Amino acid sequence: MCSSKSVAHLGLNDIRDTELQDAERHFASGLEFERAGDNDRAENELKAALATSPGADRYVRSLGLFYIHRDRTSEAIALIRNYVNLCGANALGYELEAELLFQEKQFTPAFTAATKALDYDQSNARMHELLGLIYLANRNDVGAIVELKRAVELAPEEPQVRYFYGRALYSKNLFADARDQFLECLHIQPGYRKAAENLGLSYEALQDFPDAAKAYQEAISTEETQSGPNHGEPFAFYGAMLIQQSKWEQALSVLRRGAVLAPNSFMVNYELGRVLLILGDLDEAKKFLLAAADRAPNFSRTYYLLGTLCRKQNRVAKSKTYFAKFNELNKSIQNRELPLTSR
Repeated sequence: MCSSKSVAHLGLNDIRDTELQDAERHFASGLEFERAGDNDRAENELKAALATSPGADRYVRSLGLFYIHRDRTSEAIALIRNYVNLCGANALGYELEAELLFQEKQFTPAFTAATKALDYDQSNARMHELLGLIYLANRNDVGAIVELKRAVELAPEEPQVRYFYGRALYSKNLFADARDQFLECLHIQPGYRKAAENLGLSYEALQDFPDAAKAYQEAISTEETQSGPNHGEPFAFYGAMLIQQSKWEQALSVLRRGAVLAPNSFMVNYELGRVLLILGDLDEAKKFLLAAADRAPNFSRTYYLLGTLCRKQNRVAKSKTYFAKFNELNKSIQNRELPLTSR
């Protein structure tokens, strides 16, 4: 039977079928195993729940997202097809199709599928979020703001939605509004690592440097204490602000900490090379600027700094080579934008 209703929403007197009760137990166990990181048992339990009630939306959604988030494309496609064959075209079928296509970075068909899902149900916050994320990927900040604002209205307690809405607002120079979204995101989920550094950027854009420093320091503290891969952005953003304020030695200290924690970060290598060049430590500046160029070979400004460095070392020919590369790359607006580390 195809239904968007959850068994848990039915009255106890209505639950007479022991198979449905078993399905609920399997489903609850599956979610618990998934939270614990036990993927094999989680999958078995979710599949057991779905086998009992193949048309139950939340069983289909949970198992579908389980496959999609683990890049198990063939299983996800098979599940979606089976569900659509059973229940026909509907909101959930398009929703899962949109999620799968978005996961594979097929943004145009993902946008179409998400739009179709919303044709059935305009209150689907995740589909509005997905449209907003696709707009962001396509550099359409106005479209992103419209969709992400709607997603926030529908799901105000979702920190990720707040975060991306803040990013869209920041991109349109709506810094105070962006700040408020990042603050709310951190209120909902303290330690949200990207929100704290973006809060710092928002405060900095508003010329509120003390609060910007606090936000960057909070983001740095999170990076230094959390398990998992470390990222250099908060060190680089804070270091760049300190450079802008001519606090060279303080910037150098922050950026060296970043280089230890995230040695492969383009931004840490770039900013560290920049401050060392300012301080006249040309040999060490060269090492970090070359590392930055290796990690983001199309970012034009790195070659300008390398050209400046070589000129200071009286390496005229090499300096001209770097300046020529800077001038060529700098023709593209995209090559002038600081690339962020992929996370």
